[in-house]
Amino acid sequence: MYNSQLETFLRVADAGSFNKAAAESFMTPTAVIKQINLLEESLGVSLFERTH
Repeated sequence: MYNSQLETFLRVADAGSFNKAAAESFMTPTAVIKQINLLEESLGVSLFERTH
């Protein structure tokens, strides 16, 4: 089963940032963040520690 949110999570983890993952995925950073937020919500856990 394909899960785009999980794929996005893996891409962010590999890239080290939402912006880099967005560029690699040809997505906007907002779309990447939304995917991660949805995944975190469905799992009930925070997957990334967000810093500036």
